[in-house]
Amino acid sequence: MKPTFHRLIFWGHLIAGLVAGVVILSMAATGLMISYEAQLLDWANRDLRVAPPAAGATHLDIETLLAKVHETKPDLNPSGITWKADPAMPVTLSVGKEGVFFANPYTGAFLGAGHRTWHDFFHAATEWHRFLTGSGLPKEVGKAITGAGCLIFSLLLLSGIYLWWPRHWRWASVRAVILFNPKLRDRARNWNWHNVFGFWSALPQLCIILTGLIMSYGWANNLLFTLTGSEPPPPRERPAGGPGGKREGSGSAATSPSLAGLEPLLAQARQQIPDWASMSLRMPLKPGALFPLMVDRGGRGQVQLRTMLNLDVAQAKVLPSPDDLQQQNLGRRLRMYARFLHTGELFGLIGQTVAALCTLATLILIWTGFALAFRRFFPKRGHAASSETAS
Repeated sequence: MKPTFHRLIFWGHLIAGLVAGVVILSMAATGLMISYEAQLLDWANRDLRVAPPAAGATHLDIETLLAKVHETKPDLNPSGITWKADPAMPVTLSVGKEGVFFANPYTGAFLGAGHRTWHDFFHAATEWHRFLTGSGLPKEVGKAITGAGCLIFSLLLLSGIYLWWPRHWRWASVRAVILFNPKLRDRARNWNWHNVFGFWSALPQLCIILTGLIMSYGWANNLLFTLTGSEPPPPRERPAGGPGGKREGSGSAATSPSLAGLEPLLAQARQQIPDWASMSLRMPLKPGALFPLMVDRGGRGQVQLRTMLNLDVAQAKVLPSPDDLQQQNLGRRLRMYARFLHTGELFGLIGQTVAALCTLATLILIWTGFALAFRRFFPKRGHAASSETAS
């Protein structure tokens, strides 16, 4: 058989898919599992929703709230507190590696940790998606494997577009690779599905893959900054205490900073951004430092609707934060967008749904790809001579 460029691309596509298929399958499956994490956690914790004691009732001030919580959990010193604009939503208290706890914003009653099973499930799925955590491999090795899987997936996408490209742009040829044919069976059906799912998911898949590369490889991350004329950030240093480290001020053994004078500043921030959906306050790393406040006007990943502020208790001022997205250079802004473009959360529920459908399409692409490869290497008797004539 005379080698041609088309055959070289075909065999490269097939072999790369077989080599990396299991890793890509793993990432797609876990990606699908965590597609609606925020919504499913809210549903799982629906029994924690509270009823305002009266119409127009307001939340307790932060000092009173934590004082009430400490009556039940005296050792709980949160590193972060999140309020929701929805009057039925509880306050979320973040406590380092211990996770999150909930409290009634009107009474300060401690509501517990919610449904830990769901939280642990999403955490485990995310860790497997990124690092293959739980496989017995070191985290660095798992990250290298998933990064390689993402890189090979990008090559599969590009080579797949080349192989998909119709040789003759007639409607009959194009229809065969962009529309489902319910009359097909076995190999012909797999070939049709492989092309159709690949075609309709190609563009969002490209976004997911490219953002995955940016998060997996330092060179891809730095390239993003270089292309935008921005200086790449320095390499991250591991915090003291080994991998994961420990944030000063988190955990049950830490001492909470003074909250005196903080409530008027929180009220000022609410007035400053009246359409806020959630507000997340972080405790400062050092006594007397500013309190970072993140105000979201959209969903968790809609960073374009996020405002970062600093609360200066000493001067009784609400200050703009240098960490605010609008204060960052283009490279940093795109890097932040990339994080939530990968999950689709940048565009809210619609974006999440598109990303979820892409992960589902990836599962079908791998299944049909493996089926086609199996038929090629182990053809049915009587069909060997006619199999894969397109290659």
